[in-house]
Amino acid sequence: MSPSTFEEFKGQIEAMIKKYNIVKVVNSGGAYDASMNDIIIPGFEVYGKPSVDIVQFEKLVQEGKIKVFGEVGAQYMGLTLSDPMYEPYLRICEQYEIPVAIHTGGGPPGIAFRGAPNFRLTLGDPFLIEDVIIKFPELKIYIMHAGGMYYEHTLALMDHYQHIYADLGIILWEGGMLPIWTEDFLRKAKKANLLDRIMYGSDAMVWPHAIEKSIKQLESYEFLTEEDKRNIFYNNAVKFLNLKE
Repeated sequence: MSPSTFEEFKGQIEAMIKKYNIVKVVNSGGAYDASMNDIIIPGFEVYGKPSVDIVQFEKLVQEGKIKVFGEVGAQYMGLTLSDPMYEPYLRICEQYEIPVAIHTGGGPPGIAFRGAPNFRLTLGDPFLIEDVIIKFPELKIYIMHAGGMYYEHTLALMDHYQHIYADLGIILWEGGMLPIWTEDFLRKAKKANLLDRIMYGSDAMVWPHAIEKSIKQLESYEFLTEEDKRNIFYNNAVKFLNLKE
């Protein structure tokens, strides 16, 4: 169950941040307290059509109020990142080096019957963003949830396009088939020397305990060295997001 109030949620998030020495958090458009300004990297959540026009969007980017374009959950609306309506926003992101975080893989079981009738699993295939990669060659993109069931397509894109990154997100703590796909994804990424472009993510949404659960899951993989884990938890994100250590 999620916390019943924002204050309770905030307290649990802050406890996780302190316990695990989390220094930066990409926040995908949700509410947060101003006291977390030094920690939060503000994202701009998008489902379907962006909530601001391109002029407002560029202004927010220039003001530092948008530092990540995403999570882009186009899949839930029956769309992909290749839809022409996103092109002006992607052009701005490329110009200002704003990373784009695209939701891939699946969603909550049965979501097409529970509020997202246009959702399709097939739209979560990372191969569907290849046209965007070609059209915007300098655009910084990370594939959220590592593509889920399409994780081998994520690996193929990362292998072919040397600037594409992936994050782990919900595949570190959700059930079903995800634990099987996650382990296989990381094992194959290690064999292919792609671990230097994989980043930790919690996708904790309204469940702060998912942060701890996902951290412990990543720590449990004995085939990953301490250096591998350090890179996934920290170094790769520092490099991708152009942060100071």
